[in-house]
Amino acid sequence: MIKILAVLFVISIFIPVEFYYLAGGLRLEAYRVVLGLVLIYSLFNIKEIIQQADLVDILLLTFTLLATASLISNHGMQKGIESAGIFIIEVLGSFYLARSFITTPKRFYQINIAFISLLAIGAVFTLYESFSHHRVLHEWASKITGHQSLDPSLYTHYYIRAGIMRATNLFVHPILYGTLTAIFFPFAIMLTIFAFRPRYLLATIALLVSMLLTLSSAPLLSTLFQGMIAFLTYFWKGARRFWVAFLFSSLSIAFLINIISNRGFFALLVSHLTFNPNTGYYRMFQWKYAMDDVLDNPLLGIGISQWSRPEWLNYSIDSFWLLITMQHGIPAGLLLLFCSLYLVFHVLNTLHQQHHLYRWMANAWVLSFLSLILIGFTVDYFGKLQPMFFFTLGAIGWLKHPQLNQKMQQLEWLTRSRQFQRNKDPLESTQ
Repeated sequence: MIKILAVLFVISIFIPVEFYYLAGGLRLEAYRVVLGLVLIYSLFNIKEIIQQADLVDILLLTFTLLATASLISNHGMQKGIESAGIFIIEVLGSFYLARSFITTPKRFYQINIAFISLLAIGAVFTLYESFSHHRVLHEWASKITGHQSLDPSLYTHYYIRAGIMRATNLFVHPILYGTLTAIFFPFAIMLTIFAFRPRYLLATIALLVSMLLTLSSAPLLSTLFQGMIAFLTYFWKGARRFWVAFLFSSLSIAFLINIISNRGFFALLVSHLTFNPNTGYYRMFQWKYAMDDVLDNPLLGIGISQWSRPEWLNYSIDSFWLLITMQHGIPAGLLLLFCSLYLVFHVLNTLHQQHHLYRWMANAWVLSFLSLILIGFTVDYFGKLQPMFFFTLGAIGWLKHPQLNQKMQQLEWLTRSRQFQRNKDPLESTQ
């Protein structure tokens, strides 16, 4: 059952945004339906989930409860429960789908291959869209459904740079498409290095080209961060004290800048982590005015209400962490950030204990998820990106899963995976 739900989830992520059904005030898309079924499956298997629960589960459930309390407190029982229901489906549904399905290195490998393959195939349409200025996939979807889901501005000259239209492919915005591609880019690169095959190299190039054609700073900055994080993971065991000292020194410098600067550290960060100075300046104003709402509503936030801002400032917030904190309160924002960072550094601390045949996959996850955490300060994980964030959070659970410690299963995986060492196709070894 869970394998079928995992397959349906992967497919649903690539269903165009035009395919949806409005049930009252709720927008039902395929991925939400699948994640709702995952929650039902999880309830039927609650005993197994409780047995495997750890600190990450506790922190994430506490975060979800705080967010639910925020929505009910700010919007009343009926609207609050409706909004909380969708939020719980996207957060816990995606997290426990990953936890329940990705229980072995083999399944982690398979889920990454599935996403990479579909993204690489889609690169053909990305090339056509960017250079023909024709969002063909969305136009086909609109003809089938009758829905126009893209922002009209995506068809204007604002989304054409140097004669290239910023690609959206099947997704609602170039940032969403580029960030989703960036999530799987580290795995594609490390797979190409670890077990070279021409098709792996071709898929990696396709992902890189797709990210470039979104002409978005988020995926490109993500790859930059991934390169920097690669040094951290490589030298983590031997230089852990250095990295811990570096982390606390960085936090101290950030705190000092926040005190002495009239713009604040995060405003400086988001205004410079972009290739478009105007966009960076705009994001600085978002932080400035949104922080007023954060400080005025520190415990339970403002929910999904309108935030305080001048009329000329757009409604959107270009920061996942800022939006979470503003909507659900400072405790909720800090709890989720701590949960995410705790898991990353917990995995880093256990990397040297893992077998080398699948240690590279854990490395790829660290590069991917830590860059997601960092880029979240400059990008909001809207639409399908939010469930993908929590799916990625749960996708490393196989490192501690009891099945990994069962001798027979581990020996089976290692035996079949020895073809890696002979530079053969690992996909064939898992048939």
